[in-house]
Amino acid sequence: MKKFAEEAFKVFWIPVIMAVVSYIFFTLKDITLGIIVLVALSAAYTLIRLYVSYKKWWLLIILMVVLIASVGAYIFKAPTVSLTINGEKITTAVTNIGGGTVLVNPVPLNGLYTKGAVVTLTATAGQGRDWKSWVGTTNDNTNPTTVKMTGAMQIRVNFDSRYSLIINNSMVIGSFMSFVEGDIAINPPPDSDGKYTSGTTVSLSVRTNTGYDWISWTGTSSDATNPTTVVMIGGNKNVNINFEGRFSLLIDDHLIIGSNINLPQGSVNIDPAPGPDDKYAYGTKITLTASPEIGYGWKSWTGTGNDSINPAVITINSEKHVEVNFEERYLVMVNNQVLNKSNIGLTGGTVSVVPAPGEDSRFTKNSLATFSAAPSAGYRFDSWSGDIADKAPSVSIMMDRNKSITALFIRIFNLTASAIEGGTVSPTQGVYDTGSSITLTATPEPGYRFSQWTGDATGTSPSIPVSFDADKAIIAKFIKTYLLSVAISPAEGGTVTPGSGTYDTGAFLTLTAIPATGYDFSGWGGDVSGNVTSANVTMDKNTSVIAIFTLTPVSDNTTTP
Repeated sequence: MKKFAEEAFKVFWIPVIMAVVSYIFFTLKDITLGIIVLVALSAAYTLIRLYVSYKKWWLLIILMVVLIASVGAYIFKAPTVSLTINGEKITTAVTNIGGGTVLVNPVPLNGLYTKGAVVTLTATAGQGRDWKSWVGTTNDNTNPTTVKMTGAMQIRVNFDSRYSLIINNSMVIGSFMSFVEGDIAINPPPDSDGKYTSGTTVSLSVRTNTGYDWISWTGTSSDATNPTTVVMIGGNKNVNINFEGRFSLLIDDHLIIGSNINLPQGSVNIDPAPGPDDKYAYGTKITLTASPEIGYGWKSWTGTGNDSINPAVITINSEKHVEVNFEERYLVMVNNQVLNKSNIGLTGGTVSVVPAPGEDSRFTKNSLATFSAAPSAGYRFDSWSGDIADKAPSVSIMMDRNKSITALFIRIFNLTASAIEGGTVSPTQGVYDTGSSITLTATPEPGYRFSQWTGDATGTSPSIPVSFDADKAIIAKFIKTYLLSVAISPAEGGTVTPGSGTYDTGAFLTLTAIPATGYDFSGWGGDVSGNVTSANVTMDKNTSVIAIFTLTPVSDNTTTP
């Protein structure tokens, strides 16, 4: 049991010592107290273990003396106090304070000073700030200053803000600023960091350059006066100076004094018009719109900065001299319609042109324009007439005057002719102009005969005229025929009706045998049989028939007495 108690004491006591001493060193930051506690607890640990081992009562007396001495050392050590600046407890040589830093000398030990110590404080202002004063030091109006630590001291350091002056988006860094329109004198100029101490009054005076007038300030104490002032309070100051330059505009050497100018080949609209002094303020944007007279077109500007656009926009920043260029231009009439774009639709087709006419529907003088005709479905291009005569679908014309051309498209129709079995048709197909006429002919094959026309034609004649006012689909019908051959035996024995001939397939015939005088009908032969004088035949093949006759027997008229 004794052994266990010793081991438990050894295991727990050392961690307790380390924990307590660490807390004092690193949390309370009291080195003196930490050393006293470390010495006292270590001595106690050693004396207790010796007492347990040797049971000497004087070891307990030594333990008590050590504990009492430790407590006394802590109680009677020199008193310490803290230093706080702007609410921040000083623990290091340099402390960041809002607006700057403070250097302390000497550095506090564990964040504490011995009571009565004298500490030197040096303030350094941050960017855009100035040191102003101390509160609670030996001399609040000097920097560096000192503090006597008569107790826990609460010190305050005051920094002043510093501000920039910005004129027309440029920061003032000296006593003079120059712009295109004029110059500004600044008094006083900013300090070397380009800033002013809060509360500084700055005088601004402007001198304009030739061609400009001072109009006003924006953001000063009195924007309508020159010179004016700016008080540097509350932040950076943004000031604008407003100039006005006034300049003349000339078009083709004519001074612009209104909203419109008339020229021999056209006119120009000016928006806005100049002021009462016939001048424009600097920076004014002016829209110039050229309108050519009939027979002319706008070609270009000179001096606008973008001379290929109408209307043109110019910005007045000096005296402006602009020229407008017109040119002769010509119209083209296609089938009595003005061609105002790259193509035009007509009855029967489309006519396109390269290059296309301008926005005024006209072509530049002496330009070469190529016209192409494209027929619609059901039409064909025939020819050009008017100021050009040609059969080619694409022609070129020199634009040296107004032109009138006509594109002729002709309506066309399709022929489709076919034959039912038994013959042919000529022609079988083709494309024909409206109003044209052809002859359609049906030709039967051997063993057939032409019957009739059907579809877009009628009739039984094998040759018919066809006129084209629409697409035509025509069919020729043929009928199969068979040959009937009738023979008489003997030839003088009689006759048969009907006789030999060609008959349509399926024809039903009744053959009648008529004996000659002195003969009697005897019977049929060939493809017909029987001895009746009338026989029926259906023509579904070539048929051969023989009518057989015999002599009529002579009667014996002798009378026997």
